[in-house]
Amino acid sequence: MGRISRICCGPYESISYLLISEKGNAVLIDSGPPAEDILNALSAEGARLELVLLTHLHFDHVTGLPELEDHLGVRALAHRGDLEIFPELWPHDYGPAPEVHPLEGEVRVDELVIEPIHTPGHTPGSVCYYVSNMGVVFTGDTLFKGNIGRVDLRHGDPEEMRDSLVRLMDLDPSTFVLPGHGEPTTIGAERANLNEYLRWLSEG
Repeated sequence: MGRISRICCGPYESISYLLISEKGNAVLIDSGPPAEDILNALSAEGARLELVLLTHLHFDHVTGLPELEDHLGVRALAHRGDLEIFPELWPHDYGPAPEVHPLEGEVRVDELVIEPIHTPGHTPGSVCYYVSNMGVVFTGDTLFKGNIGRVDLRHGDPEEMRDSLVRLMDLDPSTFVLPGHGEPTTIGAERANLNEYLRWLSEG
């Protein structure tokens, strides 16, 4: 079975993850800055980066991508809901926006089978990535340990976030939650908080 390497990136402490197959081929979940940290992690793991999957396109999860594209020629995927607003989200003082392609269904790399779950609310195209045979879900800025993603930013939507959280809670309670900031948790632990999260969203 594959393994996971956790990389804390930049001043906003966004978390990128390397999901590495038994053959050493890797999928990167989010690409926070600086890219050097991700390149160093790849080298330390002896892994080859095959693909970047983006949970959403806020700058702290994507600004490491141009350098990765330059160094490795890697392909990046994101949900169309965020691709439509990417020109608004990309910080232009970082130079030209990287090339990001539409996410189209399940992703397979060797024995790794990665199921995208569309979870709008934080952004229209927010996606969580579920790997059932490893018992993990990468939740980006949708679900954290003891907290949820902001919905008060432009493009946020409390009603969509509510539906997304309920959808995530259908996963097995033992599923490890690997968020885009902070420490891991489990679906079971966050189910216990669900009513409180829904109350926050209803109260604004």
